[in-house]
Parts: sequence; C-alpha cells; structure tokens
Amino acid sequence: MSGQGNKDTQEAHLLAEAAVVPLAHEPRQETTNSTTGFARNVGSLVENVFQAGERREASDADVFDAANFKQVKNSWWLDRALPGEVKRYFFAAYIICTVVWLLGLSARIAALGFDNLGHTLWDFVRDRQWQLQPLLLFLHFLSLRLFKGIYSRNFDKAFAHLDVRADELARYKRWFLGTRVNFFALAIAAPFVIYEALYFFGSTDFYARIFGEDSPYLKLIDVTVRNMEAWLLLAIWSFEWLMYGYYCFLMLAGAIVVRAILRKYDFVDTVDLVLTERQYRPLFNVTAQAGSLVFVYGIIHAGYVFYTKGSVSDFAGLIGLVVLLATAFGVTWSSVRNELRGNVNAAIEGLEASYRDARTRLGTMKDVPGIEDDLQRVQVQLKMSLALQQMEYLQTKYESLGRKEFLGLVFKMLAPVGTVLARVIRWGSLIAALGLGGAAALSGSDKLAGSNGATNAPVDSPANAAK
Repeated sequence: MSGQGNKDTQEAHLLAEAAVVPLAHEPRQETTNSTTGFARNVGSLVENVFQAGERREASDADVFDAANFKQVKNSWWLDRALPGEVKRYFFAAYIICTVVWLLGLSARIAALGFDNLGHTLWDFVRDRQWQLQPLLLFLHFLSLRLFKGIYSRNFDKAFAHLDVRADELARYKRWFLGTRVNFFALAIAAPFVIYEALYFFGSTDFYARIFGEDSPYLKLIDVTVRNMEAWLLLAIWSFEWLMYGYYCFLMLAGAIVVRAILRKYDFVDTVDLVLTERQYRPLFNVTAQAGSLVFVYGIIHAGYVFYTKGSVSDFAGLIGLVVLLATAFGVTWSSVRNELRGNVNAAIEGLEASYRDARTRLGTMKDVPGIEDDLQRVQVQLKMSLALQQMEYLQTKYESLGRKEFLGLVFKMLAPVGTVLARVIRWGSLIAALGLGGAAALSGSDKLAGSNGATNAPVDSPANAAK
C-alpha cells in the first residue's frame, strides 16, 4: 500500500513539474463581423510591441542604462560642474548645446548685420558645420558621463574573484576618479588642440575647409581675418578634444590597472575552476561595454567627419580611439593569460607526474589471477586516462581564453545597432499589419454591403410579373 502511495505521489509531482493542463476543445464559433476579429488581432499585436519595448536587459549588460549616467564621487572638473541627477544632466547638456548654436548664430548676424536677416538665418541653418556641431557636442557630453559610469560601476565586479582587499581597490579606483585624470586629459588633448590652433592661425583656406568652397558666406566676409564665429568654433573644438582626452585616459588607465592588479594578486579558486567557470570574464566586461560606446560614438563621429569634410585631426582622433580600445583589450587578455600560465603549467606538471607514476605502477604490476588484481589494474588505467583528459582539457581551455570574450566584444559593439534594427522591424511589421488588416476590413465591409443589397432587393411576385 505504501509503495502504491509513493508511486502516486511521484506521478503527481511529475505532472506538477510538467504543468500539463488539458485543453478544453470548445466548439469554434464563426463570427459574421470580420472587423471585430481584426481589431482584436491588432490590439494584441500593439500590446506585444509595447511589451517588447518595455523589456530591458540587465543593467550590467546595458551600456546605456540610466545608472551609468548617475554622477559618482569624483574629481573631474568637467563632470563636477554638471548636475549629478540623470534628467538634470541631460537637460543641462541640451541647454549648453542650444546656447552654443545660438551663440554661433549671433556671431554670424554680428558679422553680416541685420540688412538681410532672413537670408542670413537660412544660410546659417543650411550650413553643415552648424547642423551637426551641436549634435556632436551633445554626444561628447553623453560619452563623458557614460565612460565614467561604466568604469566606476564595473571596477569592483571585475576583481571579485581575486584576493585583493577593498582598500587596495579603492586606491586603484582613484586612478579613474582622482584629480590626476584632469591633467592626463589635458596632456592627451594638447596635441589635437595645438594642431587645431596652428591650422586656425596659419591656414589660408580655413573658412573654405570649414564652410565649403562654394559657401556664399565666404563672399560676405574677409577670409584673412578670424571673426567671432571662427573663434567660437575653435573653443568648441578644444572643449571636445578635452573630453576626448578623458575617454582615452580611462581606457588606457583601465588596462594598466588591470595588469598591475593581476601581477600582484591571484585568483582565489584553483585554476581548473577559474577556467571552467570563466571567472576572468568580468575583467573583459568593462572593455566590452566601452566597445559598445566607442562603436556608437564612432558611427556618429564618422558621419560628422564625412558630412562636414573634417580635417586630419578628426580622422586621427577616431582611429586613435579604436586603437586604444583594441590595446585595452589586448593588454587585459595578455595579463589574464600571464596570470594563469604559471598555474596551468603547474597543474599540467602535476597531472603528468601522476600519469607517469600510474604508468610505472602499471608496468610493475604482476599478472596474478584474481579479481583484486584486475580491479587494481583497472583503477590504475582509469587514473592514467583521467590524467590525460584533464591535461588536454586544461590546455584547451587555456588556449581558447579570450576568444569568446573577443566575440562578445564584437557583439556588444553591434548590440545597439541590432536593438535599433529590431525595433524598426517590429514597428514596421505593426504598420504593415495595420495596413493589410485595414484593407481586408474594407474589402470585407464592401462584400457585406453587396450581399445585403442583394438580399434586400424586391422580388416580383408571379402576379406582378403577369401584370
């Protein structure tokens, strides 16, 4: 009786885990109103679109998560001058970019006067430099806060599997959030600013390069003198190069700090567990998220360069950012490999010694009849086989270290574009469904009206027909 009860209990538990619910076969009901069914389908489709839009990735994987825009305690001059709250930060960046655009417009009007104000406004709006310059400046503001948020939020997580103390991590974190970052940003931006200044003062085709050779603005000003608008553009470029210096220093300093910590501290767990669970993966997450941001930044900046026919410094800055990203990943990859190389070699040497001992023992065993001798021989052979498999597994895991992380870096770089394309396809399918469904509903209503007209037509009786 107890056995039957246990069997029933197990069957009930399995059914509960499988969540098997019998479906009731209800009779299908035909509806005469096709519009009602269409509205119900479209309503569910719209609901699915909005629900899909509300799905969010984990904050660790989403580069553009709102938490990355929050201000953390730091000594950055530019960041501390701006609001810490996310919405206020966006609003302040928008106001600054708008004010810059209005200052450019004011400088243009001051140079040309108010005689033909409408034509001056129209030429300024059509100017390619001023069409994209506020957008590029806004992109720099977003990247300034995002780079800092990515590195500050993921710093502690990156070294969670190492035996480094919290106070030591705080000391290393000051490389990202301390005062020195301002001086390094100035040092990195200095060559680009000097190049812009030399071109500003020494070039004879400065206005032609900035506004285009066929721009009517060049015929209305003295191209040998730098006016207020030109000085404003030089100030904007210098400011953007300074923020560019922050990005470069963060990526370079991040790789150097990772290398310094890995050379000084070890993983807590054994090397086989580190390789199996890929505990080194958090070390690559910062570079992968920075790659997503560099990819988006590069697309917008490349569009600006080609649309405005930018200078050599613009191309050099874009290429330099990509080179620094690759360098940061390469330094992290080599640091992790160097950290684990000694442990992997030690583990393989131990397995080789175990294999040799087992092989020596197998060679010295005498062929004695009996089950005990056979069991010992099988145990020794299993030990040899296991040692060989473990050596191959460790070597394979170690050699493949970084490949998945590199592919992850590429996919994370393409993730923002993929998200935009997915939303475009989703909304495109919704619009197509609305159009096709509307056409089907209209054709259905026309057929229904035609059938009703045929039904309601008067039918002549035999008596009337005889008349």
